[in-house]
Amino acid sequence: MTDNDAATSPNEAGGAFADALTLVRFAVTPLVMALIIWQWPDPQVAILASFLFIIAALSDIFDDYFGGAARSAVRRLGYLDDVADTVLIVGVLTALSIVLWQNGLFHWAFAVPVIILILREVVVGLFKGYELSRYGWPDNILSNLKAGLSMLGTVLLVGAPWLTQMLDRLRAGSDNAMAVYDTVSPAIWIIGQGFLWLAMIASLLSGYKILTHIRDEEVSDP
Repeated sequence: MTDNDAATSPNEAGGAFADALTLVRFAVTPLVMALIIWQWPDPQVAILASFLFIIAALSDIFDDYFGGAARSAVRRLGYLDDVADTVLIVGVLTALSIVLWQNGLFHWAFAVPVIILILREVVVGLFKGYELSRYGWPDNILSNLKAGLSMLGTVLLVGAPWLTQMLDRLRAGSDNAMAVYDTVSPAIWIIGQGFLWLAMIASLLSGYKILTHIRDEEVSDP
């Protein structure tokens, strides 16, 4: 009996729904990028962009819940799962980089983790996608940590304009309210960058392990 024969109708339905959620990330990514390039950091635009990003990030959680792992027998488009994550992170970080560059704000503290994360995602997620689908790579703590940290850092950066306004309103409740409004807090942006630095470290370690795994499998493959 094959894996497909063993799959029950509910499982097949869950796999189809999981595939649809994977496609959501492909659909939402250009919308978020367009909003950022169009009028970010306008707070209203940032709210919409960060809300859409959260939807895309949640789709990554729920596609695994409903359809199982990317290599599950009930998923026809499971091989696109990691690619969709790559497209989401790379696309949104690229859009942010374009806007910051145009406004002379492309600082090294943002540029270093972003460039390394993008290069890692492209090399491992796209160029090695076929090999990963052949040899497989079980989820590991570093890959999951990288994905979680990069998405958390990215959503904080995208939502920084309106999150900063909210934070400053809370700070304005102090006795020195005028001084608070005179100086915008960089806390949200700094925290978002911090998560990207942590994601960068996890991505380098997990990327090395993945590429080493693929090399070893190719050597042992008859």
